[in-house]
Amino acid sequence: MKNPRKIVLTNEMIKKHKLSTQPPPQNSLFWAMWNASEEIAQEALGTEFINGIKNGTLDPVTYGGFNVSDAYYCFNGADDYKTAYDKATDSVLKFFLEQKYKSYKAYNKDFPTTWRIKDASGVVPTNTCKEYSEFESAIAGGKNSIYTVVAMLPCEFLWYWLASQISPAREGNLYAPWISGNDDPHGAYVMGNFLNAYQTAYPDSIDNALAIQIYKTAMTFEFKNFQSATQGS
Repeated sequence: MKNPRKIVLTNEMIKKHKLSTQPPPQNSLFWAMWNASEEIAQEALGTEFINGIKNGTLDPVTYGGFNVSDAYYCFNGADDYKTAYDKATDSVLKFFLEQKYKSYKAYNKDFPTTWRIKDASGVVPTNTCKEYSEFESAIAGGKNSIYTVVAMLPCEFLWYWLASQISPAREGNLYAPWISGNDDPHGAYVMGNFLNAYQTAYPDSIDNALAIQIYKTAMTFEFKNFQSATQGS
């Protein structure tokens, strides 16, 4: 049950674009954004949804409802990443956004057979999910495309961090595949190292304060998305 919204990167892709799966430098923007948002991550860890995953007590209907609502985000997200891709000029930035777009398109093809959902028009999302989607669309359409990568990172790294906090799964836990499937930070680290390299190649291209604000907002939506799964908002 790996996070379906995560970017898909093969070792061949990583090598071709001279990327690194190692943790980004401690003084990098990656960690500055995470450190500014760690309190929100702790709130996500404390949600009924994540505790239900940890203990194997989450109602499968609730888990299914979360995924159906998330389909709204994913259907719209594919268009957002295509928008950001079309605007980008740096080749590696375009690569990241193209891979994210492709991963969403591939995942979205599963909805008609898995959940019997054709497209976003058939989904009644939670308010949080709808607002999260609108936020991402605004970033993709209204900001430099590098900030779309910033907005992607909370999804990429938070799910790993949550899985690492509740690992190992208890024997017989229905959600053990969710815990083991998300316990890998390499995709997020690759993106963090890319941000570091991008700032070196294009000095003053990223406003760190703005990046942290965008990251924290996306992190808050991630937390509220988990929260809304059990509270219906």
